Amino acid sequence: MPSSKSPVVGERYRKRHEDEDDTIASWGHDNPAFVGVTEEGEATASPQTSSRSSTHDAAVHTISVSPQTGKGHALPEKVLSLKQNTPELPKDKRSQQRETPKEDIHSSEEEGKSAVAPQVVASVLAALTHVALGTIIGLPGVILPQLTDRHSSDLYLGINQVALFGSLIHIGGIFGSMVGGVLNVHVGQRITLLISMPMTLVLWVALFFTNAVWLLLFLRTLLGAVQGLVGAASGNYVVEISQKDIRGRLTGFTDTGRQVGFLLVYIVGSLDLTWREVMLVCGCVTAIPPFIGFLFMPDSPRWLVTKGRLDEARKALSFFRGPHYNCQLEYDDIIHQFEQTTNNKMGFMDQLHQMREPSVFRRLVFLVFLMVAVQFTGNMSIATYVVPIFQATNSNMNSYTSAILIGGIRVVGTVISQLVVDRMSRRFMLIGPCLACTATLLTLGGYFCAQNQGLDISNIGWLPLTALMVYTPFVCIIQAAITILRAEILPTSIRAFSAAIVYVFFFTGMFVATFTFPAMVATIGEYGAFWSYAAACLLIALVVGHILPDTSGLSLEQIDDLFRYGKKHILQSVDQKISSPKIP
Repeated sequence: MPSSKSPVVGERYRKRHEDEDDTIASWGHDNPAFVGVTEEGEATASPQTSSRSSTHDAAVHTISVSPQTGKGHALPEKVLSLKQNTPELPKDKRSQQRETPKEDIHSSEEEGKSAVAPQVVASVLAALTHVALGTIIGLPGVILPQLTDRHSSDLYLGINQVALFGSLIHIGGIFGSMVGGVLNVHVGQRITLLISMPMTLVLWVALFFTNAVWLLLFLRTLLGAVQGLVGAASGNYVVEISQKDIRGRLTGFTDTGRQVGFLLVYIVGSLDLTWREVMLVCGCVTAIPPFIGFLFMPDSPRWLVTKGRLDEARKALSFFRGPHYNCQLEYDDIIHQFEQTTNNKMGFMDQLHQMREPSVFRRLVFLVFLMVAVQFTGNMSIATYVVPIFQATNSNMNSYTSAILIGGIRVVGTVISQLVVDRMSRRFMLIGPCLACTATLLTLGGYFCAQNQGLDISNIGWLPLTALMVYTPFVCIIQAAITILRAEILPTSIRAFSAAIVYVFFFTGMFVATFTFPAMVATIGEYGAFWSYAAACLLIALVVGHILPDTSGLSLEQIDDLFRYGKKHILQSVDQKISSPKIP
């Protein structure tokens, strides 16, 4: 059973002690400035590296070697030359370095605290990209009344065109996900987002000037393709830059951003603006700020490791953890996990082969099920057709005001999920809210059923809004939990590519759910549609309760081991970590 300590670190220290009588250990530095050799054959850190001692004390402490190696070989000529040309350090300095206590070597790791601010800033920027997604998805919910007005002098959409206007963005999302998978692998998540944001703005402006229905639908499809580029890239970026104890909350930022996007478009749509002006406002507000912010962010350290850019990966990890945190062990664990799962092979066929491994394939199938099933919980259909749904209730309450209330509760529900995500198991975050959504959707369906039967429901006109106000925060928690699981349970080595595959099914499910909702209402009524969504919520709860282990509080590397080797392996690793002495 492997130790919980990084095998990379353990191997490094074992190798150092085996070879300390054979050569001078320079810890991978070819530059002679990193090592000073005294006349007695002692290798010590040179003054040029003193500024690095806060984060690399364990790498530059004194190592004693003899002029002749233990095997009878002379010191290398490079070292002898270095010995002759390097000025001797004062004796008291050499003694001070030789007597450095082991406790000081670990003081940076034990006492240093990781900086949270850089991780929060990067997560907020990723969340801003999801504000754009929320406005894209929620747009039909507030402008369809204008586009379906027969007396309007502007563009008019028939019933089939309404279904396409609400759902074609998800067809575009399928192609965007496939292209995004390639971009995420080759240029990284940050560059993918920097490419996507200007494209989003251009498409919003083009929608403002469109003068034909077919062009309106085509541009919506292209906007959906950009949505596919952004979806996986932003989620993966946040997961890979976050430390494990706050990863759940930071990942929830993207979901909060998406809900803020819904609220934004509902508010703008309720103003005295044309549908064209609504599009222009949404484009300018959501595309420009994240583009500027990501210009100043580094790439994900884990993605940099997959590309062999190790120096940049270390710098990126130091940026996100802060200058006072020793990130060496975390860096070593990332390297080891990557080497263990890929053997440094990252080609397209190698990733496909790795996805065929039983433990990885089971995770992929489970995620595909969740990504498709969650679309039939009613979340996207309600968000896309929120104003028409409230108009169908025949309630005295203003439909746009009701939509804004639902948008606000979406934000509140997602914020609540962030506050509890690292305090409760992922299983409970899915099972409990799914059962709550089942109850509320059955209630909403009952209201429409009573309306369809011609019963007097004038005294309960408040019920649809109340039911959706209860339903909305719970479905947002479900969405947040699935977003976290999607990013957590896939191995780092294939996360970018496999996430693209998962998002293909995600957008396929969104397209089917939003395209079929008008047809379901026309055939089985609103009550039949919402009761079907209630059944989907119940199915998710049953499957999650049977399959999903709890991943909260584990690092990405530990989660991978959990699915590969089981819970017993993780418990034994933790026991070894507690009982094992510190590595000198």
